[in-house]
Amino acid sequence: MPAPDTRLRAQRLADRLPPLPPAMRGNAGRERARHAFATRTLTTLRTDRSITGDRAEDWRRVASELAMLGQMAAPGDNFQVAVLELEALARQTAGLEPALVGLPSGTGPQGGDLIFPWQAGEDDWISVPGGPAGPFVSTAMAMPNQAGIARTVVMVSQRHRYHAGSSHADVHIEDGTRIERLDAEVERARAREQWNEDHSAWHNR
Repeated sequence: MPAPDTRLRAQRLADRLPPLPPAMRGNAGRERARHAFATRTLTTLRTDRSITGDRAEDWRRVASELAMLGQMAAPGDNFQVAVLELEALARQTAGLEPALVGLPSGTGPQGGDLIFPWQAGEDDWISVPGGPAGPFVSTAMAMPNQAGIARTVVMVSQRHRYHAGSSHADVHIEDGTRIERLDAEVERARAREQWNEDHSAWHNR
């Protein structure tokens, strides 16, 4: 359960978020999408639910989108001042949410640990549902759509498979989707073995 005061903070932030100024409604709707994202997420945070599955991450994403709105606003106008104040409150509130309780170890489809992308580290070997497996590179929130819905982008290294050209794969996953953290040592050994087999097959054509 979230801390009660974070739900109250979400209510206060939602009440204090000003409407988007007419001058910011162009730009292919990007600022409208960011504003809709902040509004939608704060509405969820007023309850005991989460959009991403991690309320602290929800707050971080709200703060990030408010910061972008502040950057695009006219310097010094009331809208900019308001959203930058709300950004600071959102970042502060992220730290007030209880620590996320992980799922039991080894419950992934390949026997690994199911985690959210932002819980992965640079040395982790991950598998993305419906996507590739490989060393974790980075993760970020994609641009929201006009309904304020944003997917998560996970970048996975493919250097162990392709030794020329692009070495990363970007995968978009839906809200609440977990990735699987595998045994990195085992997976690196498998990748080396597969590379050696492929390399020998290519030379023996």
